[in-house]
Amino acid sequence: MDKIDFVLPWVDANDRHWQKNKERYAPELSDEYDTDTGIIRYRDTNTLKYVLRSIELYCPWYNKIHLITEGHTPEWLDVDHPKINMITHEELYFNKEHLPTFSSPSIEMNLANLKSVSENFVYLNDDFIILRPLSQERFFKNNKPVDFLIHGWVPRNKIFQVLRDDSTWVKSLNNSMKLINTVAKPDRITDKKKIFFHHSYTIIGKLSNFLLLSIWRKYFFIKHWHHPQPYKFSTIKKVHQLFNEPMMQCSQNRFRSDNDLNQYLYRYYHLLKEDFYPYYYNDGYIARIRSLKTLDKILEELESTEYNFVAIFDDYKQEESVQIIDKLTNFLEIKFHKKASFES
Repeated sequence: MDKIDFVLPWVDANDRHWQKNKERYAPELSDEYDTDTGIIRYRDTNTLKYVLRSIELYCPWYNKIHLITEGHTPEWLDVDHPKINMITHEELYFNKEHLPTFSSPSIEMNLANLKSVSENFVYLNDDFIILRPLSQERFFKNNKPVDFLIHGWVPRNKIFQVLRDDSTWVKSLNNSMKLINTVAKPDRITDKKKIFFHHSYTIIGKLSNFLLLSIWRKYFFIKHWHHPQPYKFSTIKKVHQLFNEPMMQCSQNRFRSDNDLNQYLYRYYHLLKEDFYPYYYNDGYIARIRSLKTLDKILEELESTEYNFVAIFDDYKQEESVQIIDKLTNFLEIKFHKKASFES
């Protein structure tokens, strides 16, 4: 098996330099609970240390961890450790005039400029934690990303946005899918049985794909994991070449915007070009922390079930933040009590 790196962006929202820059470019932002630009988007729930510990503990075969930041570094991290590679936005961005940025989609549009990353790598957020020992084949099989292509039932169109969600995230998914539809169509898939009807897919998933092929005949939404995502760097570079102009328009957005794209543009490409190993693992848990009470239920769930991954979303009011962060940190410290080799 080839080397496999892990790549993740991280922001230290407590960094005063970062705070001053944000205030400079967006002094009008006042809604601290806004999910696109407010405090929820940047708040640190103290998970990065345990994300990195979980990689070393449960994926000991990893080659290197690449941490993308504005320039700040965690005080507990040994940045000179051979397994750690710190990448600043200045080093990552094709066009330095797009900086500073406060948007993860903007950062993701520049991944093709990563230096020294392995061909096979796993991209994840700083709140995606691995909970069980995993083999390399959970992410790559036959040198291809392990993934699945299951189409959606409902377009994320204007009706959907009015009734359910009109965030820039939904719009970025639509924008990415629109681009992909210019280079890929369902009827161009050569091995339809394997790609659309793999034995690991659910009956509902197979039915949805049948409707895609027989009725929709055009992609509008593809079901996705929300945990670590495997990619090939050659795919990242190919997508950047194909869609350079709209990607660079997204790159220049300092904050999340309606014309955003996102990292799933890369995923859609390897799916619709059949460059992946089909398998649907339903092994992730979304932990959406809305209050101290919901956190208690989440921790009970994590203790009693055997998920491979948890994605921790914070959606709580600031008044409970200290208690919530303390309780979550205590839980994670017990589960990941051993320091990683790269902790100072």
